[in-house]
Amino acid sequence: MATKRTTRAASTASAAKKAVREAAPAAKEVLAATTATVKKAAEEAVEEVKAAAKKTPVKKTAAKKVAEPKTSVHFQYNGKDLAAKEVLAAAMEHFKENHKDTAVREFELYIVAEENAAYYVVNGEPSDDYKILL
Repeated sequence: MATKRTTRAASTASAAKKAVREAAPAAKEVLAATTATVKKAAEEAVEEVKAAAKKTPVKKTAAKKVAEPKTSVHFQYNGKDLAAKEVLAAAMEHFKENHKDTAVREFELYIVAEENAAYYVVNGEPSDDYKILL
């Protein structure tokens, strides 16, 4: 009985090997066709992505600049309210009226509330003439 089983098993194994040998070329053809189809689909997808990338340029967002806050400096004394910007402009105008030929590279302003005056220094040189009354 062992011989019949062994013979039957060998016969079945032989038949299976024969079936695999016969099916192998067909399986190779199917594999090759599937591989070609997958490669073609991948190439088309790559081309579509490249085309889409060319059509739609990447939008670069500009870095948002933080706007400088509006600032002002005021001096309040003896019931007066003076804007530093206005005092500086008046001192610059006073200097330009009296010294038309001098180029201003540096301008410093000192407000002295006790004297109700502003003194200025031009290009690092002080003078008794550099004074305006507030």
